[in-house]
Amino acid sequence: MRALSMVLAAAVLAGGCVSESYKISHGELVRMSQLPPDQRTQAVRVDQEPGNGEDVGTAERVDDGTQIILVPSVDIEVDGGGHRHLGGAPVGHVGHGGGVGGVHAPAAGSDDKAAAIVYVALAVVALVAVVAVEASRFDGLVRLHPMHPLHLVADNGDVVTVPAAWLDRDMAAWADHAVVRSAEGPWHPIATAPLERGWTYGVFLGEGTYVSADGSKGTGFAATIQLGYFVTQHVGIVGSGFLGWRTNLEDKTLFEGRFMGEVQVLPLDAGIFHAGVYGAIGEAIRSEDGVMTADTDKSTLALGGGAMMQLELHTRVALTARFGVANAHGETAQDVLVGLAVY
Repeated sequence: MRALSMVLAAAVLAGGCVSESYKISHGELVRMSQLPPDQRTQAVRVDQEPGNGEDVGTAERVDDGTQIILVPSVDIEVDGGGHRHLGGAPVGHVGHGGGVGGVHAPAAGSDDKAAAIVYVALAVVALVAVVAVEASRFDGLVRLHPMHPLHLVADNGDVVTVPAAWLDRDMAAWADHAVVRSAEGPWHPIATAPLERGWTYGVFLGEGTYVSADGSKGTGFAATIQLGYFVTQHVGIVGSGFLGWRTNLEDKTLFEGRFMGEVQVLPLDAGIFHAGVYGAIGEAIRSEDGVMTADTDKSTLALGGGAMMQLELHTRVALTARFGVANAHGETAQDVLVGLAVY
């Protein structure tokens, strides 16, 4: 729980405005380099960077009247002074990151509940901050001027700037990615990209069923906080923290915590609607007040699974519903949760 609080606090502090810098992936650069120079900037896939963006220096702005100069393929070479050359003409200084010129819960259920409320509140604040940033980012297709500067960045951090029309296959192979800035030329958004999964953070709230140490069963508040990564667009691995509680027959607090590793598989894509299933394994902790049995503070293996449905709200934000079943403490419990997943 202490580690979880540190991660959530970092997420809150990381929230901020987006920049005028956009990233072009290696794969997109390769695709662009295979097109004729006058066509490769008609629809470029970009991802807007958060914060101040990557430090790659600045370049002189072009405009709609800038002359288009198409050049043959040229080599990127490094001289002894650390400069990149295109066809013998230096295009900027290269550097590393430089610019270019031109826990186990306490026994008392009420104490666990109080701590959980803090964690859930912090998780929601972090979610709002992250969603605010991600929802303001533009990820999609833009049209650029052929002479719009591309800041090509190598694996080792070296940077070279060239006009988009000069990009060739060797340059694309050399670059890990590129940075393009909306302030350095005409900028024409065409369309936003569909939901794209990668690193993910989600908070889901709802209702769950809980079995008391005396055998009685009832419903109460439930929350799940998740952090993880999608290895493909349809398969993700996340760490999941489930926190829930209810009032038992003694009018006291029953707390349930489950800390699990989860695999999500979402193969169904129907426009903005997505669906799939998940499975999880981990530890369940129950602490309960007012019931004096050996099972009031019990930790057991937990198994879980269920169905997921998502409604795409943005390239990186999805409204998510979860319908789950968990087995712990020798009992079966259910939960229904709704929230936001951010990618």
